[in-house]
This record gives sequence, structure tokens and C-alpha cells, in this order.
Amino acid sequence: MSRQELLDYLLKEIEKSGIETFNTKSFPLPAAVNVDDKIMIYNSEIATPFGLAHELIHILNNDIHRGEYFDAINPQETRANNEAILLLWEIFEANGGSYEYFNIFVDTTESPFELAESLIRNEYIEMHEAITEIFEDELKVSINKQEMHDYIVDYISYFDVIETVSIYEFLDRYHLSHNFYNMAEKEFQELFGIG
Repeated sequence: MSRQELLDYLLKEIEKSGIETFNTKSFPLPAAVNVDDKIMIYNSEIATPFGLAHELIHILNNDIHRGEYFDAINPQETRANNEAILLLWEIFEANGGSYEYFNIFVDTTESPFELAESLIRNEYIEMHEAITEIFEDELKVSINKQEMHDYIVDYISYFDVIETVSIYEFLDRYHLSHNFYNMAEKEFQELFGIG
């Protein structure tokens, strides 16, 4: 999703929330919303996806008294910054983005780099921990050298001539975790007298 497509999408989401938007190029701020009056004024020349997402979060949370523009000590502003980044990241991922393209995310959304990097990294750490916890029992499955040897002997007995061996295909055929790749590779080498 390009920067302009993202801006258009966010403006539509703001309007779907019942907020009337006004583009005023003389407005000195990128965007500002008045939730009570259901209006948002923005300057299309300086508005950023991050700025519009920030305002959308204020709308969704019905933030009325926020203090100064981007007041860093105001809890509503801090929450709007954090949730705006997470919303933009969700959109980015839904459009094929991933952590390896993090710099493209920051460039496209114009999110503050340090805050975005901290939030997204924490999301990935939490996700990794959750996945590890879910599959913890499966990861503890072990296999001994003799069992591996027996699987490999059975596997190679299906072939008349073996020119190459795909260890991943072997592991998949016997429903073994790819974590056993090195063990299987070593056992294949020993059987074929390569190592």
C-alpha cells in the first residue's frame, strides 16, 4: 500500500466514524480532531499516515480533553501514538509487509522510528513467546540415533538408485520436525560413507 493509498484509507475510516473532514492547506498542523463537534481539519500537504492514524485513535477512544498537540506526558496522546503505530502495522502486515521490511513501514507511515521499533519488536517477542508456549510439548519431542538410523534405512530402501537426498523431504515423509535436520544429515553421511 502506497503512502497516498494509506492516507486515503485512513481518511475514509475517519469519515466512517462520523467525523466530517476538511482539508485546509493553510492549517498549521498536520491534523486535529474535535470529537465533540465531529470535525477534523487537516493539511494534506503536511499530513502523514501516522498523524491521521493518531487522530483516528482519538476518535475511536472518544478522547475529548487532550491538552496541547502531541503533549508527550498526556496519557491520551501516548496511547494514541502507540495504538496508531499498532494500527498501521496491522494494515502493513495485511498488505504483505513483515518485520524484514520495517524501514519501508517507517518510511511509508512516517511513524517515529524509535517508538515504532520498540512497539513492533515487543509485539514480535510476545508472539514468539506465545508460539513457543503453545508448541512447547511438540518441541520437546526427541528422537534417538537408532530411531533416526531406522527411519533412514527404511527411506533409502524405496530407491533403486540414489543420486541426491533431500533431507527436508525425508523429514516430512516421516513427520519429523525440521529441528532434526543436522542429526539426519549426519546419519545420511555416515550411511553413505561421506563424512
